[in-house]
Amino acid sequence: MDFKKYLVLSVLLGAVLFVAYRSQFLVYFSLLYALLLYLERESIKPLHRRGTLRLAFGVALILISPVFLAFKIGTYPSPVSFYFLFMWGLLELSFEAPLLIRTVPPAMVAIAMAMRTDFLKRVLSKTSELFVGVTSKLVEVMIKISGVPIEIRGNVATVGSGIVIIGSGCSGLDAFILYILASLLLIYLRKSERKEALLLLAGALGIIPLNAVRIFALLFIGQRWGIPFLELFHSHLGDLMFVAYVFLYWKWALGRSKNKRKGPNGSSSEVP
Repeated sequence: MDFKKYLVLSVLLGAVLFVAYRSQFLVYFSLLYALLLYLERESIKPLHRRGTLRLAFGVALILISPVFLAFKIGTYPSPVSFYFLFMWGLLELSFEAPLLIRTVPPAMVAIAMAMRTDFLKRVLSKTSELFVGVTSKLVEVMIKISGVPIEIRGNVATVGSGIVIIGSGCSGLDAFILYILASLLLIYLRKSERKEALLLLAGALGIIPLNAVRIFALLFIGQRWGIPFLELFHSHLGDLMFVAYVFLYWKWALGRSKNKRKGPNGSSSEVP
């Protein structure tokens, strides 16, 4: 398998599994993996000599991977584990790759399995509850300032004759985690200095008010045009806002970092 086919397969397989299982983490992780592959394409070389152990290891990974779709790991199957075990097996059979590329698939499988443990489930549940609480308070403040006739108590909003619950799926935690992962990838690729790295990671804090704005906008749409319109915009409004936010914030952060490195005459210099 050549690299272009492997890269295309990584995107297509992630898309097919997302359609089948509706796992947001799968689509996020698979796209990040594809992006990393593309950015590191010059350092990924075809494998010309394949040892017996490596051959056996790669084949074993591919053969084991369907188990995570055929059987439930906890409550549900684990398409993330299947995806990365399968892609890891193909990687071992086809390419010489830098350590980072070879580390990502087993790391993602480990994360997927860890998320099935009771301890991590409790941690994620408590964190999600915290995000829901903060987001609900911010939405409540926006409703009071705007004067929109929506009643909200805790995480339950009355919109017209309907009720909208700000649940764990609306907490913004998944977008928060994705932003941090994407920022770490950018920091690695740019070999960012400490100040630039901290500035990029600080952007994660903006995800919380951004999510509150998203929910307020959805509630406003529901109040103005009805719950069906709220549901229509629910799936895609957040994705569009997230992409726009990341693009604009990164552009600002990287531009600020670049300006700080320039001396008074415009030449590059280190800033103490």
